[in-house]
Amino acid sequence: MGCVLALLASLALSIESTQENLKSITFLTNYVFIGRHAPFFVGKEKGFYREAGFDINILPATGSAFVITALEGSQADYGMVEAASLVRAIAQGASVKAFGVYMDQSTSGLASLEPYPTLESLTGKTVAASLTDSARVILPSVLAEGQLNESTIDWLTADPGVYFSLLLSDRADLVTAASDSDVPTLQRIVEPRGRTVHFSSFADWGYDVYGYFLVARSDRLKLRQEEVRAFATATATAVDYAITHPEEAARIMARYSPALDEVTALAHWKGSISAMNTAAVQHAGYGIATQERLQRSIDFVGRAFEFKTQVTPNDLYAHGFLP
Repeated sequence: MGCVLALLASLALSIESTQENLKSITFLTNYVFIGRHAPFFVGKEKGFYREAGFDINILPATGSAFVITALEGSQADYGMVEAASLVRAIAQGASVKAFGVYMDQSTSGLASLEPYPTLESLTGKTVAASLTDSARVILPSVLAEGQLNESTIDWLTADPGVYFSLLLSDRADLVTAASDSDVPTLQRIVEPRGRTVHFSSFADWGYDVYGYFLVARSDRLKLRQEEVRAFATATATAVDYAITHPEEAARIMARYSPALDEVTALAHWKGSISAMNTAAVQHAGYGIATQERLQRSIDFVGRAFEFKTQVTPNDLYAHGFLP
């Protein structure tokens, strides 16, 4: 009995020591938890982050601008940010930088209960979006690309949690939305009312830049390269597992987000997969950015916003952290 107790005590000390050696990190998603975020929870649940040396705490946010501000204020270690928001933030002097492409294509756009097939059809319409919503950067850029001014639309500042109610009560004509999350969720809400959700994709209006980046403070990328590389590798492993096992990924995501059931989480995640596992990704490898497309992202945003400082691809993205 004494030997058994001694062995149990030794195992307990070993486990405690292992836990103490894990580095606690905070990761911010760009939004409330949705299917798009499944890989991070898969990585937590399956132990990919733990194997890389991390005790990860995953928290939701209210938009890409919120994530950038939190990173700069050392309120989080890592996050995911829409490309256009990151370009503008860096142009304004933000000390954050991408080190991996999380989602190759953007799934962002506008949802409505009436069709708006062209940019011109948005004239005079009310668009609901939070102040930190990435659409505040993307839509003006898309309008500028179409030779239109942001003043042609009316912004309605709102919390993401009330977007749908604003749309259903006719207080907003359109709300910012994503095809891999908001659209399937909203469709389930309006179908019993005999309504149809219409989605206007920014990509269909010429928004041809990266979707979401993995980001951190610039000084972390310089001073903690091995840590960042370990985080990036664990995330890539989690993404690969979640793509290969979508049903399991949806079940895990639903457990961490009470607002999501497994059916909705799976619908979200399948939409995300199509934007992550693109032909470009299959050719170049997951998470890898090219100088040409980084420059295209910078140029696109620059058409709508005056940059305080010139942004280069090397200002936007740090290579070498993904396997």
